[in-house]
Amino acid sequence: MNNEETPLSPRLSVGTRYLPGYLFLVVLPLVAVVALVQSLGNNGVAALPGADSIVSSGHRLLLAIAVILAVTRLFGALLRLVGQPSVVGEITAGIILGPSVLGLLLPEATAWLFPADVVPSLETLSQFGVILFMFLVGREMPIDLLRRSGGTALALAQVSTVIPFLFGALLAAWALGDYRTNGTPLLALVLFVGVAFAITAFPVLARILHEQKLADTPVGTLGLATAGAGDAIAWCLLMVVSAVIGNGSLLSAFVACALVIGYGGALIAFVRPAMPRLVAAFERSGHTAVAAFLLCCVFASAWITDSIGAHAIFGAVLAGLILPRDSATVREVLGKIEGLTMWLLLPLFFAVVGLKLDLASIGGPADWGILALIIVVAAVGKIAGVAIFARLLGHDWRSSAGLGLMMNCRGVTELIVLQIGLSLGVLSPRLFTMLTCMALVTTAVTGPLLRRLQLHTTPARSAA
Repeated sequence: MNNEETPLSPRLSVGTRYLPGYLFLVVLPLVAVVALVQSLGNNGVAALPGADSIVSSGHRLLLAIAVILAVTRLFGALLRLVGQPSVVGEITAGIILGPSVLGLLLPEATAWLFPADVVPSLETLSQFGVILFMFLVGREMPIDLLRRSGGTALALAQVSTVIPFLFGALLAAWALGDYRTNGTPLLALVLFVGVAFAITAFPVLARILHEQKLADTPVGTLGLATAGAGDAIAWCLLMVVSAVIGNGSLLSAFVACALVIGYGGALIAFVRPAMPRLVAAFERSGHTAVAAFLLCCVFASAWITDSIGAHAIFGAVLAGLILPRDSATVREVLGKIEGLTMWLLLPLFFAVVGLKLDLASIGGPADWGILALIIVVAAVGKIAGVAIFARLLGHDWRSSAGLGLMMNCRGVTELIVLQIGLSLGVLSPRLFTMLTCMALVTTAVTGPLLRRLQLHTTPARSAA
């Protein structure tokens, strides 16, 4: 048997062998550094200008993010227990963290947790979440469902957009003039409220239908196709309205819209056919390269539409539309992007919305009456308009009512639109609060009312 020592034994021998080198190369330099610092004294290290504020802001931002994520996840889980989609709980959590609840009960805590120098960082991060969320929305547009549904989904989508738009515009012209910001033309408010009433949240609706096992039923597939087409129409309306408001003239707005349409057409005609080959080329370097490529695409596209004069979200949607739909690698990468968006960035968006929403601004019976009117008109415009038209197409009343309820789901998409209106100065903080409450209520009632209709027992006629 060989008794020769191995390089790693015995321990005492190894320690003895390396001790002189350790003392010379580690301990001695550390002693020299300490001696140098001592010789310079306290005056030798001066605080850099603004260093304290930067460290304090970053330090507080980390805590704010941790609190937001914990509270939104908690309320999302709690609301799921009562049959609501988690997004309803997450939106509620954002409101609770804002001045409406926490700021009212513990104003010092709100001021300490969300100081003025932290909020801009939260807003920036939340905008990344919005862009990535709209990128995923574009990717999930139900193009195949639209093709299979023939003209039915497109016709229903037009009704689900035009009727609520008309209802919202009339309500704004008649009752909401006093709720606009100073200097905002009434026409801008009328157009924007019309768009806000026309929105349907396709991603939230898809989740509700999957949870209730309605997504693969005839009425469910028709509802998803209609919501996808309706969203596309509503985004086009929003692009026009935001271009008119943001550019200040019809000519500038027309040029901006024409450029976005031309850009989108070029993407679909030339870039989309080449995307499978581009993805395959990056795939040879691994999934990380594909992820980097897709993220570059979405942010570059968002920058282009923002530079044109439309909002960055339109570029994000277009980037999602041109992705190959049969690539397993793309699906896997998008799953990771969705995780980052839904678990981290979007909860920050809900918190930012909550910080800008103040229920105390709704003061007096008149304001609460206007809020109730907004909710009723928004719901009636969607549910009644779609249900009546679906019945005329030959669907039974239960399926028609179900389609109307599906289109009344507004969710995250509505909040994004309202944030744009607030940033453009069209919506006052008080009207923003009212419309956000409308979005929350119409989303929250969708699931329970669909369950009461028991659509599983009533197949919908799919008219061509």
